[in-house]
Amino acid sequence: MNIGSYESSYWFDIISSGHRLDFNEAREIIEDMTVHEIMHLADQLTGTQIGDTVTYAVSYNINYSNYCTASCPICAFYVPAKLKGKSSKGYELSIEDVRSELKKAEKLNPTEIHIVGGFNPYLPIEYYENVFRTVKESLPEVTLKALTIPEIDFIARETGNSIREVIERFHEAGMDAHTGGGAEIFNPEVRKQISTPEKISGEDWLKDAKIIHSMGIRGNSTMTYGHVENWDNIMDHMIKIRENQKEVPGFLSFIPLKFSIENTPLKKMGKVKHPASGEKDLKVVSMARIIMGQDIRNISVYWVSVGKGIAQVALNGGGNDLVGTAVSEKIFGATDRREYTTIEELNNMVESIGKIPARRDTFYNIVGKFDR
Repeated sequence: MNIGSYESSYWFDIISSGHRLDFNEAREIIEDMTVHEIMHLADQLTGTQIGDTVTYAVSYNINYSNYCTASCPICAFYVPAKLKGKSSKGYELSIEDVRSELKKAEKLNPTEIHIVGGFNPYLPIEYYENVFRTVKESLPEVTLKALTIPEIDFIARETGNSIREVIERFHEAGMDAHTGGGAEIFNPEVRKQISTPEKISGEDWLKDAKIIHSMGIRGNSTMTYGHVENWDNIMDHMIKIRENQKEVPGFLSFIPLKFSIENTPLKKMGKVKHPASGEKDLKVVSMARIIMGQDIRNISVYWVSVGKGIAQVALNGGGNDLVGTAVSEKIFGATDRREYTTIEELNNMVESIGKIPARRDTFYNIVGKFDR
């Protein structure tokens, strides 16, 4: 047995016994093991925690507006809110626009509608309620997964409501889950470079998540990597989400989001010149499984951000979910990532590596399984 396989076996036994890795242990794995050894360890853990099923949702995305007060350097989607009426690139969907999108969605027999947008100061809280009610009137059986945690916080601040009051109103209007987005990287120094003060801090993101989860609204957790962060920042982020989950459970999955650099201010400023490597993509997914898998069982591989090839490989290195079909997604699309997929293609991606594809709902209940 070589040293790498010994270490993999050692850490598998330690984690399987119920031990949660601390920061220094996670760093030891990153520094001492190769990407292949880390992936092997993660795949072993996936086998015991999940099995060989790989899930995905049939999701349709509605991005209601791209006007935003935040103007984050990491984002290619936004149009500054102050340019409303002065830019042809900015938009807000009317309720009729939303109905039109829902007619397109209905043809796909979706399991969820995914709604996010910018920090638009011109929209009253009633706008969101009307959008959510419209979704439920049009597709009453479909799960409505809406808004990032920073969006919810922004709406609360902008409308003079508490987080609890906003969630109560949105849930009554039809919101079933939150999206978990906007976490970026929690490290304050990194966050200063990729975000702006209009977006909440990492600490507030975690606090808000606890409030939302305590009210019975669950959702995903995310991390954006591949910009100006380092491995210490990544591992710290994962551990903080894991500890939040232990205190107030509510995260359904963890979704690492690879930073797509095209058309972003970070690239234009020269702070990020190249996307993260495929090796880093694979390590991120594997470390998510190794650090978080006991408390957040579903580690998602977002094929839109990493590409289908890396996504497929990552399913043998800790990932057990492909997020969804992501039809009509515009945020990554704004960075010129315009990949599309079908249910058949997702099934083939999974079956060709010897695993079992399964359609799921937002809450990871299987709604359709395909035997290979």
